[in-house]
Amino acid sequence: MRIIQISDTHLSREHDDFSANLAVVRAEVAATAADLVIHTGDLSMNGAVGPDDLDDALAWMRTLPQPALWLPGNHDVGDLPDLRADQRLDDARLARYRDRAGDDRWMRDAGGWRLIGLDAMLCATGHPDEHRQYEWLEAALAVTGPVALFLHKPLFVDDPNEPARGYWTIPPAPRRRILDLLARADVRLIASGHLHVARHARFGETDHVWCPSAAFVCGPSQIGVPGERRIGYVVHELAPDRVESRFVFPAGAEPLLIEPRLDRIYPGPSAADDRDAVA
Repeated sequence: MRIIQISDTHLSREHDDFSANLAVVRAEVAATAADLVIHTGDLSMNGAVGPDDLDDALAWMRTLPQPALWLPGNHDVGDLPDLRADQRLDDARLARYRDRAGDDRWMRDAGGWRLIGLDAMLCATGHPDEHRQYEWLEAALAVTGPVALFLHKPLFVDDPNEPARGYWTIPPAPRRRILDLLARADVRLIASGHLHVARHARFGETDHVWCPSAAFVCGPSQIGVPGERRIGYVVHELAPDRVESRFVFPAGAEPLLIEPRLDRIYPGPSAADDRDAVA
């Protein structure tokens, strides 16, 4: 089974600085034979503010020739209040996403694999759906075959036991709860986005893949995050006994930096006070 993972398209009507990169990536993805395309979040730039960008991003996904699934990112449904007070995840933002995009978590069985999509943005919010999602995940992992997990924010950057990494990862307490649940199943792949880097590492029996952005890269505003800063996507080949993941960096896609556009795209105190929170 072949899955194409794309992430962090940040589609926007108002801020279309990255439209050329998105066109290049989309053309390659559309021309590639695949059983499924999975978008691991931040479909939109301002979907957490209003519906226009999210609607455009969903239209962009729904016109791909392959079957497609997607997950919410912080730009789609909001984030923790201490990270983005003006765009906190709340009932209204969740409802708007679900009304337009469908379920914010999902499970599919295909090619002998169980594919699980998790709403990472619920983690550490205390929202009632956070607890319900843990219960749902426990049930979804009750399977004997191999499992691939997809989510927007990664569980960690460098190590499963690392301290909090602020904006960049799921906080330690929900991370540990998820990892404890994952340990009960044959989880072969954990694929995330959010960091706008291409990176592949193995921890135990699990491959961890951080998908690059299809839109832009982060420069000096992103410190201490390893990985290759290029525009691209990932092709995952899932076989019963193995998983192979390769990065694709389309010719013609430019590693456009967010920093020259930061004040315009991320206005307000959050952008000015927390320069490492831009992806």
